[in-house]
Amino acid sequence: AVVSTQSGHYGRGVEIGSHNVAAPDCMASPWSRDNHHGNNLDGFMNSYNWTVPDDLLHQNCVLRLRYNITSGEVPDGGFHPDLNSTLNADADDEPTGIDIATQYGLPVENDRGYYFEQDPVVHVFDLPDTDVTIPLEVSFNTNQHGRTFEDRTHVFEIRQRPADIPASATIRNLNVRGKRGNIVQTYPGVEYDYQPNRLEIEAGDYIHIQWTGANSNPQNNAGSGRAGTDRHNMLLLREITWPKEGAFEDEAHGCFACNYPARINNSTGILGLDRREQLMLAYLDNQQYYGDVEELDDTGTHFSMLKHITTEGIWRFFCSRNNNFTNRSQKGEIRVVASSQGK
Repeated sequence: AVVSTQSGHYGRGVEIGSHNVAAPDCMASPWSRDNHHGNNLDGFMNSYNWTVPDDLLHQNCVLRLRYNITSGEVPDGGFHPDLNSTLNADADDEPTGIDIATQYGLPVENDRGYYFEQDPVVHVFDLPDTDVTIPLEVSFNTNQHGRTFEDRTHVFEIRQRPADIPASATIRNLNVRGKRGNIVQTYPGVEYDYQPNRLEIEAGDYIHIQWTGANSNPQNNAGSGRAGTDRHNMLLLREITWPKEGAFEDEAHGCFACNYPARINNSTGILGLDRREQLMLAYLDNQQYYGDVEELDDTGTHFSMLKHITTEGIWRFFCSRNNNFTNRSQKGEIRVVASSQGK
């Protein structure tokens, strides 16, 4: 906690108890591609797997995400003890007190322009015994090289675990991420996608399929259905028409290259669900057949289905609404493998 003062001095740190909770995870950030918002070596976004504690039940839980950036020019990643406001520039057109020259084998006071300052003009090439100079201005905003770029706060609810599910059973969440709009309109967020869009579980596990839509998106954001709304569903993709040997698993149901749903009949389909349950995934409610349901406009914004999965297989699915061929493709895959513990 920080106690503010009226005298203009820095606040005072106060240590408080841990509320009898375990220490938080503290780990090195996984590798991600620069300027691609967390894409890792596998081409997916970095993530953190969190197991919800059994005793954490509340209708108003708050998750705060902060995205900090420190460039290589800032000493010790911004954690150097001497890095403080005394190093600020005296004026906008003057250099700061941060030394970057020695990183390049130059004296702190140099005539090559290697200073931590706004848009420095540097002389990259050493041309001794000549009057020739080749200056280059570096686009460099000192406000951007050691700061928090994104600070997002989300409120969510954690409910009681159903009493009829064994305490030893695993429940996997399958959600939706992103917002309505094209890639420019959603930035720094993303377009719609299932989260995770590749999910592997064991037979005997439970899947909680859930998401929350809204009716308050910006009216001019691109997307299908009624302006300002977002909706989702899950439909098994149809089988590939012309299989190619080695290109697709024979045991997989659904083809990622296809954009039509498989027909729902009276037999079991995706994840071994029956016809009624598949209708719920398609229309969000097995009795919601009135109003405009072609693009799910008159269906509810929230959906929740908790199922015990026992059928092994690979299922590929998509959202019939958010499938604009130009750039949107909300698709996912669930792999159910044999249980390792005889669930």
